[in-house]
Amino acid sequence: AQAAARTKDCQFYGYHKSLMVRRGYKRAVVATAHKMLRVVYWVLRHQKPYLDPQANYESLIVSRNAARWIKQLREHGYLAEYPERYRQAA
Repeated sequence: AQAAARTKDCQFYGYHKSLMVRRGYKRAVVATAHKMLRVVYWVLRHQKPYLDPQANYESLIVSRNAARWIKQLREHGYLAEYPERYRQAA
């Protein structure tokens, strides 16, 4: 729960921060752990994967795989190499 509360791209971060102001750090950690336990129970009961509502999974997949996809397109001839003058500065 402490690690999840420190991860800014996680749904539990905001939950922990809002509780910490009202209840204090230790109680907020325990409440965050309880919320995580409820989420784990739901995942196990419904046998569905956990999807964080704040995470954009599509952009994560694209950012991780974009270089490999471009390399494959070039290898198979679907992406042409442009002269230096047409390339944009990165």
